[in-house]
Amino acid sequence: MYKQLLTYEIRAQVRSDVRILAALVAVVAASIGVRALDIPGLGATTEMLAYALCVAMPVVVAIVGLVDYWKTLYGQRGYFTMSLPASGAQIFWAKITRMALACLAALPFMVGGLVAMAATSAWTQGLSLSQYTAPIRSALAPFSTSVLLALVAAQLFSCFCWVVQCCAAMSIGAQGRFNHMGFAAPLIGFVGVYLVNQVFSGVGTFFLPLSMTFSGRLSSEIMWSSYQATLDTGAAPTVFGLGAYVLIPLFALVMALWATRSIDRHTCLR
Repeated sequence: MYKQLLTYEIRAQVRSDVRILAALVAVVAASIGVRALDIPGLGATTEMLAYALCVAMPVVVAIVGLVDYWKTLYGQRGYFTMSLPASGAQIFWAKITRMALACLAALPFMVGGLVAMAATSAWTQGLSLSQYTAPIRSALAPFSTSVLLALVAAQLFSCFCWVVQCCAAMSIGAQGRFNHMGFAAPLIGFVGVYLVNQVFSGVGTFFLPLSMTFSGRLSSEIMWSSYQATLDTGAAPTVFGLGAYVLIPLFALVMALWATRSIDRHTCLR
């Protein structure tokens, strides 16, 4: 049943996602065109707008997915969804997978837009793309390609965990005992999820024995020890913690299990 649900979710949302991406790409392309003309007073503004919209592409797709999650589970369409012969886990993970695929589909447009904007900005300044991106490349130079790819993958997975947690907060907040609160219950859940994530990020970063040196080598050194050692000197710690990439996914898994149980046993449609 999971495959059928996933197929249905993709078909139901693909047109909406395409329209949103097309609109964002069109605005980015127009901004790049204005930047290429190097119009005084508009060049810098449109450049910032293009960069912001490129980064926002997967974010907007994720937000649209979260809205659809609420509407199809707890809005008027929720009655149809709950009538399907599927478990709460199948419904939950089909929707989550669809959102993840949509966000991944937006990434090439984001990267392409960023590169196009950078190339255009470099051209208007009489620089090559290599010269324009030199500060960024020098900052990343200590890390090997494999380490950078691993960090990017870890960050993407962390964002995926945020989506899982937000959907779980909506399902938990839609239980019958919170019905009198309306959408305020999920909103309180969002705030709670954010606060817990901040605590786990801090604890995982500073106190878990999993870190990386700035040369790109994995280490079991605790960042808090490195941080304390550099307090008097004012220097930067020699490692940065990676424990948040362990605790946040575990928290997302707990939230997902709680949410699937809520869908199965405690859903109360308004």
